[in-house]
Amino acid sequence: MYVIDFIFLLGSIGSLFYFLKTQIIKITENHLIVAYQFLPFSKKVLINNIKNFKQIPKPVKYSNGFEKPQTIYTIFETSIILKSNNDIKTYALNDFEFKEVKKLVEKIKRREGEFEAIKLSTSEFISRNFSILLFLIICLILIVGLSNALINKI
Repeated sequence: MYVIDFIFLLGSIGSLFYFLKTQIIKITENHLIVAYQFLPFSKKVLINNIKNFKQIPKPVKYSNGFEKPQTIYTIFETSIILKSNNDIKTYALNDFEFKEVKKLVEKIKRREGEFEAIKLSTSEFISRNFSILLFLIICLILIVGLSNALINKI
């Protein structure tokens, strides 16, 4: 019985780890910011210090029963190459988002168009993201409740 509890606890901790590692990319008028969504860590880079972008697809193999395994590319490692020859790696962008971010950064560098930042009040943010916030609250309650039941059972 303890083996099942341990496997569940290990799976919960692994899921929490990947959940906390979720990255987002913010683009302001002068900076590109790669940040963790739920942690207070971020890397802020001046847009003029960005030399190039590079995206490498990572293969994922899957098979449907006993068929020959097939390879698809759904995970992309994106490198933001800086003029100092350093780079920032992230998995936050898929193929379409990569093209859009690259195009937006190039437009900002050339000073084309206008940059309009939208500031949301707390109530607007909650109303726009209500379903996501409700999902997160339910998941946290389930994880805490099940973990507490497992710990008190031992």
